[in-house]
Amino acid sequence: MIVCKKCGNQNPDGETFCTSCRAFLEWAGEKVVEAPPEPLPLPPTPEPQPDFVDRVKQAVGLDKPKAVESPPPTPAAAANPLPPAPPSSPFATSPPVVVPVPQMGAAPMAAVAPRTPDAPAARLPQAVAPAPERPRQAPKIDTATGQRFKPGDLICGQCGAGNSPERHFCQRCGANLSQAVFVKTPWYRKLFPARQPVAAGDRSAIKVSAGPSRAGTVFRFIALGLVAVVVLAYLAVPSVKTKVNNSVSSAYTAARRHFSPVYDPVRPTSATGSSAVGTHPARLTIDLLKPTYWAANTATDKQPVLKLVFSSPVDLDRILVTSGAAQDFATLARPKDVHLLFSDKSTADLTLKDDPNPQAYDLAAKQVTYVEIHIVTTYASAQSSDVAVNEVEFFKLE
Repeated sequence: MIVCKKCGNQNPDGETFCTSCRAFLEWAGEKVVEAPPEPLPLPPTPEPQPDFVDRVKQAVGLDKPKAVESPPPTPAAAANPLPPAPPSSPFATSPPVVVPVPQMGAAPMAAVAPRTPDAPAARLPQAVAPAPERPRQAPKIDTATGQRFKPGDLICGQCGAGNSPERHFCQRCGANLSQAVFVKTPWYRKLFPARQPVAAGDRSAIKVSAGPSRAGTVFRFIALGLVAVVVLAYLAVPSVKTKVNNSVSSAYTAARRHFSPVYDPVRPTSATGSSAVGTHPARLTIDLLKPTYWAANTATDKQPVLKLVFSSPVDLDRILVTSGAAQDFATLARPKDVHLLFSDKSTADLTLKDDPNPQAYDLAAKQVTYVEIHIVTTYASAQSSDVAVNEVEFFKLE
């Protein structure tokens, strides 16, 4: 049985809420173990009832009833004995004896049925000692929307309400503020403190400012001067403008290449080489056919050059190089260190792998009309010293 500490109602085991006040019995209930019921006393043994024959004998006077013992006389009766009553006739020697005659067919008085052990005995409700109060967690209350805290306020750790620094208990939930967090003053408030309202009675001390301070005016002039110098340098000096544009474009390209790179192919219109071997001219590097390749004679051309020309200025963000002599990859030497020279005089150096698969590298060339690829070093071959390049492809970001 669970006794509710709020209303005293007795609830059966297994109940979660009080059936009287609907209180949560996990917090407001106390479980009471009922004592086992006391054993019931045995019913008295009923006296044997006379049967039909005995009752007939008593009715006709054949069976004398047992003498009824008279109670002992009281002291007062013993002190003042009453005289015996005179006889009603001279022939009467003793008073008549009245014998109760039971009615014919009357059933004997039924005995009280004994109480069965299964039936619980009725008991009055007893007082239950209250259990010690359990520690309960205070409800979390969200901070009101739009509430602003002032520097130095105490933030309640229970409900998040702001309290003035002189308070010791929260104004909303009453929690102790000994461990509360202080609201820090922003850094800009330390440099530029907010204006404090004038207290009542001090309005006569207000001073009317004639204008902004001298230090503030000087600071504004310096800031405006720096902005004007930067704008004029960007507009008047071409090198500064180019450098700024390239920096911004490089940052934008790097962001696009990192987050959402989508490339479009850029096709050169012509290709020429500083030397060629047999039927392997330089134009075979841009035909997009894997079996063909360009082969340069390193015996007379120590550092072969491949020049690729575009029909109009283009942006180059990636290059794809396939080295070797196609199916006969190891029969000729392969380029290792290459130097790229663009039409705007910008350069890039790449180190290729000795791999027959295409190799991709990032570029940062804007509005160029041609590219020169200088082969500085090669991966040597045991069969020939000539160097071969299979395909060269360029791409730009969308």
